Amino acid sequence: MSGEEHRPIGHQYALAMLDGGAARVREVATASGTQGTLDAFLRVHDEEPVPAFLHSALCAMSLPTKRPKDDTQPIVREDGKYALAINPRPVLQNVDGKSVLRSLGVPYGAYPRVALIYLLSQAVMKRSRDVYLGRNFTEWMRRLGYQTVSYGPRGTANLMREQVDRLLACEWQIRWDGTGAEDNAFAVRDVKISNEYAGSLDKNGAFAREIRMSEVFYSHLIEHAVPLNEVAIRELKGTPTALDLYTYLAYRLPRISSDKGQVISWDQLAKHLGNDADSKRFRQTVRETMQLVSAVYPNANVDLSGRKVILHPSPAPMERKLVGPHLRLVSPAAPEKAPRSSVRARAGEGDARGKDGEPRVAFPEGTLSYGDREKAFRAIGLSKGHPWSVDDMAAAFRKGFPDIKKLRTEAEWLRVWEAFVIRYAERRALRPDE
Repeated sequence: MSGEEHRPIGHQYALAMLDGGAARVREVATASGTQGTLDAFLRVHDEEPVPAFLHSALCAMSLPTKRPKDDTQPIVREDGKYALAINPRPVLQNVDGKSVLRSLGVPYGAYPRVALIYLLSQAVMKRSRDVYLGRNFTEWMRRLGYQTVSYGPRGTANLMREQVDRLLACEWQIRWDGTGAEDNAFAVRDVKISNEYAGSLDKNGAFAREIRMSEVFYSHLIEHAVPLNEVAIRELKGTPTALDLYTYLAYRLPRISSDKGQVISWDQLAKHLGNDADSKRFRQTVRETMQLVSAVYPNANVDLSGRKVILHPSPAPMERKLVGPHLRLVSPAAPEKAPRSSVRARAGEGDARGKDGEPRVAFPEGTLSYGDREKAFRAIGLSKGHPWSVDDMAAAFRKGFPDIKKLRTEAEWLRVWEAFVIRYAERRALRPDE
């Protein structure tokens, strides 16, 4: 991009935060942004990332944004090495006292996207095929900002329930023709998210307590889960295209290795987002949507200004950095270091050293499920804390460990982490509902 004014608004906010803090961000919002993007940026910046997950194929190829003219027909998405097919299979229902086979239709809109992220996130974080709805799901909806979770005909819970029913009744086929060493080809055929689907409601109208994910889908999900930030999902929950663009960029950008980036056509992007790229309206919609997406994912370095879309390598959205190296301030007035709240010490950074010369660093932030540095911490969590979620243990550690902000050597962190994990697992075994 040729100038700061052409950057997505989230980039501008991030640079302003480094330059002058929240007050400077508000100045930029007054001149170039909107209250909505400002609020979203500040909330995501102020809150610790909360891990969420989505299957890589569902990041790359999206659901319909609107109800199709005939929603009983399968949805097929295909773009080169990607392919996704969603087939709405008939389910047995009781209609006027008679059992009939009826197709519920394909899922569409924002609700199934949000529901999918919940279902898959729970499976990944708990390392379990059993996903609990009931009170957990209602509480999660409220956490995302659905303040009125009602069960009336147009209530949020009822609209969500309808889309959950559609999701669980569909049969899925996923194909990925990988080309790189980390992109092995795979195909998952004729599977359902849940093989034991019988409707998402109990007789009293509340969400069913548990859904058991099919073994095939669950196993594949664990291998191909893409980390997202739940805090960002909350800000985007009402806009299907924003959710699609965010999840696509969260999947694609961290995997780009070339410094020059990757060029794709608008038609390719449209296929990923399930739209028609021929109209100028689509391009304008994506450019406008990118303003909100960039507010919750300021590191997403994407150029949408030209006839082609340029994707640049960017940190994942779960990394707790205000902006990546490609967005650093370069003006003489820029501080030598970003504010302490926006840049965290990592292994090998900083001047503080232990007695043996090993650098002192902060405890890893965000999810421990990914990353080279996180491997050692993850291994301890899996071996010493089984069957509890590693990320749940990390969250409890960050919340309750004294002097969590103190810098320590990596060996010291691993030692205190292991002791904590052992105590955590013992305590939870005695009081599992804690």
